[in-house]
Amino acid sequence: MPTSNRNENRLPRVGARMLGALVIAALVAVLGVAPASASTTTAWTLLSKLAVSSEVGSGSYSRDYFNHWTDANGDCQNARAEVLIAESTVTPTYGSSRCTVVRGAWFSYYDGITWTNPGDVDIDHMVALKEGWESGARRWTAGDRSRYANDLGFSASLVAVTDNVNQSKGDSDPAAWLPPRTAVRCTYAIQWVQVKYRWRLTIDSAEQAKLSAILSGSCGSRSITVPSRAL
Repeated sequence: MPTSNRNENRLPRVGARMLGALVIAALVAVLGVAPASASTTTAWTLLSKLAVSSEVGSGSYSRDYFNHWTDANGDCQNARAEVLIAESTVTPTYGSSRCTVVRGAWFSYYDGITWTNPGDVDIDHMVALKEGWESGARRWTAGDRSRYANDLGFSASLVAVTDNVNQSKGDSDPAAWLPPRTAVRCTYAIQWVQVKYRWRLTIDSAEQAKLSAILSGSCGSRSITVPSRAL
């Protein structure tokens, strides 16, 4: 059953990702050396770095070209399970083999609902596989497409959200679909731009116009992390 979340502007990231942050903090305390700061820029500036080009390749797309939900580190938890673990706001409950997650709490920032049953949650590819294909992934190797479909290296690439909201999004870009919660559309647009930048994907003119409209003013002037390039 869904539960309400009063602090709707929080986008919690806990579990494996929080553990990583704690490890880094411990190293800093022991060694007295701070890690290098991530590069930052404004959302508007990062948008300006995306190449604008018409999307092509729709007729040749197949979801089978993206081998997704793989287990890259061989711990028996595939990419879907890894995201469920990382984004659960409570310690998740596992199946008997610890390969699957059977309980947790996931805040779907698209619609502001928290779910406890993983069956109610989809792992959304922020930039859908078909959108990726039409924006440049058709030229990649099969290995690169698999890395894209299972990208655990940047938290915005894969997001746990309400299943039917994700289904309503389908393979749409921001010109055709935005989260139903208007308060998070700035965050959504920023993450979209970050993922496209990370994977060197293009945007079409309608996409550029919608993103430019959202990222105008205070939204576009936000200081954001520049993702490391994946390609």
